[in-house]
Amino acid sequence: MPGTIGDWTRDKLKILEDYLPAYLGATTRAWDRIYVDGFAGPGTNILEREDRVIDGSPLIALSARAVNDTKFSHLYFIEKEHDLAAELERKVAERGESGRVTVICGDVNAELPKVVHAYHKKAPIFVFLDPYGIDPRWDTIQSIARWKTELLINFPFGMAINRNRQSPKVPAYFGNDKWQQLWPPSGRTPTRELLDHYKKGLVSLGYKYTTPIDRLIKTQGNTRLYYLVFVSKVDVGARIMNSVLRQPDARGQAQLL
Repeated sequence: MPGTIGDWTRDKLKILEDYLPAYLGATTRAWDRIYVDGFAGPGTNILEREDRVIDGSPLIALSARAVNDTKFSHLYFIEKEHDLAAELERKVAERGESGRVTVICGDVNAELPKVVHAYHKKAPIFVFLDPYGIDPRWDTIQSIARWKTELLINFPFGMAINRNRQSPKVPAYFGNDKWQQLWPPSGRTPTRELLDHYKKGLVSLGYKYTTPIDRLIKTQGNTRLYYLVFVSKVDVGARIMNSVLRQPDARGQAQLL
């Protein structure tokens, strides 16, 4: 059964849909071009306000093509819930793409390193991390940092971290105790400081290129949900993503960078 999503999710999916064809064009000469979705879901979503089914991130990546028709050589969809993984597998089969896809029912912290480590360290690997909660752990990100990975990460502050500060998942998410120093016992929630701390950690792992502004995803009522953080090992990735982020969002609203 497709998951029900709000209008704001379309913005995130549009960024992915706009970026992946350009990424594939830039990696055409590579022997392997790998896509990994760490929180894949069932593959399709129902837009809540329109009652319309749209493709989720796995099927967007599966359909992605560069101008020269280059596509991902293999795609890995990781999903912890058995029913959702089974539904996604069925949707992939319906599109006749089972040979190019591996659906993995398991936890991203265990499965993502296995997938990445199976490839040469210079193989371009795009990893989309759109968690339901406070995931993945920092040590999972560390474990794939030596490979030629690009990451598009949902930094789930408003949806998860801000509401669950006492969860043991929070220190595991940041990987150290510095976040506690940035978050005073009372008063203003230091969203920007925590996000910058997380990004500095990514830079320390060798991700040199990022975007100057992280897309903030909000509800129609202007409630802040999460930021999208992009990091890459190559400058062309950041140039392409900056170009994508300058485009109007899914609701046609212009972006200022």
